[in-house]
Amino acid sequence: MTPAPEGPISLVGEELNTVAFVMDYVEFHFNGPRLRALTDPQVQIGLRTWVFPGPGSRDALCALIGRTVQAVSLHLDEHLVLRFPEAILTVPLDEGSRHGPEAAHFHAPRDGGADSMWIW
Repeated sequence: MTPAPEGPISLVGEELNTVAFVMDYVEFHFNGPRLRALTDPQVQIGLRTWVFPGPGSRDALCALIGRTVQAVSLHLDEHLVLRFPEAILTVPLDEGSRHGPEAAHFHAPRDGGADSMWIW
């Protein structure tokens, strides 16, 4: 595993392995790197969009498991977007979407060292 100085952009080419629903956030695991959404993530598959924790959103988020990230775009104070084949995951970063002081965390393991961590 190499360091991820470019943050979540390093997820391009990584497969989503796990979607974990923790008490007040959702975590996404990618062969080591982890993205924690402290705001309510939304997923678009085809023409449908679900916003967590709304009806059907857990199943829609889990439908991303096994898909590979094709592109990542980060717009500070707006959102982080991960594009998968036929699906888009958006993590809001704006102040209005936050449930506390932070919107998201990104952890990337480094060889022989502590994780690289980004916080929005």
